[in-house]
Amino acid sequence: MVVSTIATTNKMKLPTLEQINKCKGEQPWQFGNEILYKMCREKFQHDRHDVVLGKVLIIGRTYAAAVERRKNKSETVGNGDDFYINTVAPAFIKSNLDRQLAELSQLKKLNADNLQRVLEVHYSLTKMLFEITKLNKRSFSSKYLHFHLPDLFFIYDSRVVNALRDFVSDVPKTLKPLTKLKTVDAEYAKYFCKCFNLKTKTENQFNTTLTARQFDNLLIEVANKK
Repeated sequence: MVVSTIATTNKMKLPTLEQINKCKGEQPWQFGNEILYKMCREKFQHDRHDVVLGKVLIIGRTYAAAVERRKNKSETVGNGDDFYINTVAPAFIKSNLDRQLAELSQLKKLNADNLQRVLEVHYSLTKMLFEITKLNKRSFSSKYLHFHLPDLFFIYDSRVVNALRDFVSDVPKTLKPLTKLKTVDAEYAKYFCKCFNLKTKTENQFNTTLTARQFDNLLIEVANKK
C-alpha cells in the first residue's frame, strides 16, 4: 500500500521518512523532559502533599498549563499557594487517580481495545480539576498523565492540535463512537483518536515504531515551521 492511497482513502497524509527520523533523534528538551519522567517514575503515587505539589507545579509550569483557581477566565481568586496547598493537593490525594494509574500501568501498549480506558482516566482527572478550578484543564491533564504513563497518553495543546491538521482531518469511523461517550472528554478524544490512527498507519507504512513523545516531537516540529 502506497502513501498516496492511504492519504486519499482516509483523508490522511503520512509524515515523510525525514520527519520520522528527525522526531526519533536527539531533541533540545530531552534532558529536561527526562527529569520530569524520572520524577514521576520515582514518585508515581499521590499519597503525600509535598509530592503532589511538586509534580503539579513543575509539570504545569514547565508546560505552560499551570492549575489556577479562577471563577472565570478573567478573575483570579485567593492566594495561589493556599489554593495549591489546601485544595489542589488534597483533591489529588482523595481522588481515584492512583488506582486508575495502577490499572493502566498493566497495559503493554495502546490498542483499539484499551483506548476507552485511557480516555476515561483523562476525563476523570479533567473533571476533578474542573470541580476545583471551574476551568477545563484537558491540556494539563494530558501532560500530567503523559509523564506518569508516557506510552499511553498523547500530549494535547493548541499548537499540536493545529499541526495534526496537516496530516489528518477526521476521526476514523471505527473510533468515532469513542468520542461520543459521556465518560470521555470529547475534544481530547477526537485528538487522541486521530493521533492513534496516524501513529499506527505511520508505523505500519514505514515498518517502525514511534513513542508518544516522538510523535509529539513530530507535531512540534511541524508547528514550529508554521
